[in-house]
Amino acid sequence: MDFIARIGQGGFGNVDLIFDHELGYECARKQFSQNQALTPELLRNVKKRFSKEVKVQSAISHPNIVPVLRSDLAHEPPYYLMPLASSTLDKEILKDRTLDGSFVSAISDIVAALEEMHSMEIYHRDLKPQNVLQFQRNGSPVYAVSDFGLISMKESTLSELTHTGMGKGSDYYTAPEIHADLRRASPRSDVYSLGCILHDMIGIEPRIPFNEIKEAGSFSAVLAGCTKANPSKRFPSAKSVLDAILTIEFEPEGTISEASEDYLTALVSDDVLSQDFCARFADYLEFNAEKADINAIFGKLTVGKINNIWEVDALLANRIGLVFAEWVKSTSFNFDFCDAIANRVEAFYQNADLELKVDCLMAFLVMGTSHNRWYVERKFARMCALDMDDNVAKRLIIKFHIEGIDLVRSCIAHLESSIGISRSQLHTKIQSAL
Repeated sequence: MDFIARIGQGGFGNVDLIFDHELGYECARKQFSQNQALTPELLRNVKKRFSKEVKVQSAISHPNIVPVLRSDLAHEPPYYLMPLASSTLDKEILKDRTLDGSFVSAISDIVAALEEMHSMEIYHRDLKPQNVLQFQRNGSPVYAVSDFGLISMKESTLSELTHTGMGKGSDYYTAPEIHADLRRASPRSDVYSLGCILHDMIGIEPRIPFNEIKEAGSFSAVLAGCTKANPSKRFPSAKSVLDAILTIEFEPEGTISEASEDYLTALVSDDVLSQDFCARFADYLEFNAEKADINAIFGKLTVGKINNIWEVDALLANRIGLVFAEWVKSTSFNFDFCDAIANRVEAFYQNADLELKVDCLMAFLVMGTSHNRWYVERKFARMCALDMDDNVAKRLIIKFHIEGIDLVRSCIAHLESSIGISRSQLHTKIQSAL
């Protein structure tokens, strides 16, 4: 490796720009460094933390988590290499708080990373804009989570490491329960940090570390829901935060009918939907709603309300889901909203009958590839993998013929080039049909 320049420094690590001859290009090297006084015991613990960071980050393959290109933990000092970022989220926020109006896209990228981590019971514990790197892919900014130095794995005994070395500014993003004890990390502690990052982008008042964010404005409920002092009162997951943001930010085009206003009022309220409402709602969507009405209504149809409909009546939920899936498949969306919309499709998919399942899969495929949104494409690939139910696969092939096999082949080809999967990873019946 050829050293080029020092580009970052923390409590226990230096980040350098280097040229790696083995890889053949410039990248960033994070190398363990004792940049503050430590007792011998604490130094051993911090080195364990560094090794754990490298091993965990190396084991995760996700477009919104910074990859480890290679590492040498036996070297003294140990180090690892990662791709060279074009910027960091904190620097981009300093230039323009809303990222030129695309702050939802950045939040979506962070949510995608957290969802992947949390699915494995891995918690970041030090999520802040300085630890979110920006990369340029196909001319567009993409954000990826990095710096796993305080990573916590539920099954690990290393979670008892001290707070020492938390980067400057962490207090403004750290949940109160893990400030007191890092072992109390959970998905909701990362949700707290996510709310603080959102506040950096759209907040009005200065915030007090370790406190609930209370301020006026359209995002007040979202910010408060992320940062409640009691973790059980926060949003339960990162993607539920994204769902709430979509409800606020989605602005449908066209004039809506008076009937739609009544349904919208019910959907944005905290009231539980009744059987009678769900029946009228299904009839309205199927027979009377115009395109503008459907746009407005589905922009406000949260995952929580979808689950409410399933609880009321599965038959009605399937009927509403079919209209929803068709809307997703046939509509051009703001790129920033695709992930949250896909999570709503998945809420219908979970309990769906065969017809709705395949319509949801087509919605994932078409929206994901037409909008080039990896998060959505990955959902389709995961649901259509080799372990997919045979009956769903057979029914999906019929759907392929209805939609047009040329369209499907084009979408699958895009999927392969976009997220780097092979059709050989899809269910064998789908491979044969293609």
